[in-house]
Amino acid sequence: MLHDSLVEASDADTKWKLNIQSLYNAIPGLNNGMLFVIGARSNVGKSSFHATLCASPHGWAEQGANVLVLCNEEKPERIAARYMTAATGMTMEQIIADKKKAHEVYDSVKSNIKFIDATGRTMSWAESVIKKFTPDIVIMDIGSKFSDEGASTNNHEALKANAIYARNIGKLYNCLVVYCTQLSAEAEGKIILNQGMIEGSKTGLAGESDLMILIARNPPMNDQTEDDGMRYLNIVKNKISGVHRIVNCEFDYTTGEYSS
Repeated sequence: MLHDSLVEASDADTKWKLNIQSLYNAIPGLNNGMLFVIGARSNVGKSSFHATLCASPHGWAEQGANVLVLCNEEKPERIAARYMTAATGMTMEQIIADKKKAHEVYDSVKSNIKFIDATGRTMSWAESVIKKFTPDIVIMDIGSKFSDEGASTNNHEALKANAIYARNIGKLYNCLVVYCTQLSAEAEGKIILNQGMIEGSKTGLAGESDLMILIARNPPMNDQTEDDGMRYLNIVKNKISGVHRIVNCEFDYTTGEYSS
């Protein structure tokens, strides 16, 4: 029946389920061939967000996805540490104190996750690596830094071309591309975010994406220095379920894990 075929098609579009309950309620998941954009200001938790989606309990690695993380902002070892804390729910101090317990938990997903240093590399290089390893999911952290030789990462036309390239990689190699990006100073201290706050970009990146989530946190109050742990996931572009709203969740900065 037509109804059954539509249901099956919808389920196929959400192959990789989202493991943050409040987010799952709005968007059950994503599929290969899609472009998923994650944006935030510095130190808000972009890397920890994709670490949660990939490595935390019921995440993409546990679901059987082979995940390739291309790191060009921080060293792969630092990103890998976030994945380990997110997977185990332990702080680095706890992991060091009880390595056996940490490895027992992390080893169940570790073989599905590969980290590669992509510092100074281009999008064509990223394509060659993806072609070699044939992952189900690719994390580009940070996507805009995979520019072609001589291209300015602050030029919105170059960034649009970069986004088109990333989307084409997803389609050509049948993988979900997770493209992390910085937000401009306009987003600082704000809860409600929009695609116009993407650093250096106008509408090119948003136009190419199937899903765009921009992460906000509460601005510090008075002399507050400790993160209160609240995070607001602004769903600003969503071709999957059509839902556009702000989803609340908690962020444990000691383990780098998002939860709700």
